[in-house]
Amino acid sequence: HGRNVVWQPVLLWAVLKAQGLPPPFEHPLKESYLHRDTERCARFYGLPFRLPSRFPASSHLPARAFCWLQLNAPALAVPFAKRFFEAYFVDDIDISVAAAVAAVMMQVTGESEEVARSACSDIGAKTALQSSVALAVERGVWGVPFIVIDGEPFFGADRLPLIEHKLASGISAAVARGVSG
Repeated sequence: HGRNVVWQPVLLWAVLKAQGLPPPFEHPLKESYLHRDTERCARFYGLPFRLPSRFPASSHLPARAFCWLQLNAPALAVPFAKRFFEAYFVDDIDISVAAAVAAVMMQVTGESEEVARSACSDIGAKTALQSSVALAVERGVWGVPFIVIDGEPFFGADRLPLIEHKLASGISAAVARGVSG
């Protein structure tokens, strides 16, 4: 639809804490549903999926690596994210281990192990991730995936058809609400 997509990494636990919301897996009933729904969505979209053995887990190391790539090799950030999600949700890598995150980064970028490991602790990447989390809080993000188009928020993979409709129609959020100006 002629739009650029800007991927923003977040630490969902940090965003939820700042919003005063509980973690999504805090209640067993909700946890059971979300696991089932994630598997259902993967089947619907034809994506391979296996619930990781260490789930949920903090994603701070891969998020920092993504930020490092955004700062140093922007064209490789999204391919890294896609391969990383596959490594976590199919290959069951341990995302809490810098060596595992670095191995995925090395596959995508060809960077040395030293550079890939240092990306996980880089000060610039940490700062960029903190800024990304702050932006998510400012925009009212309360879950993932969370997509904002022309200021209009969409939450969840089940909203992808609505996003497609919005983009295909070319109607901005302001016009859709009858706002002029």
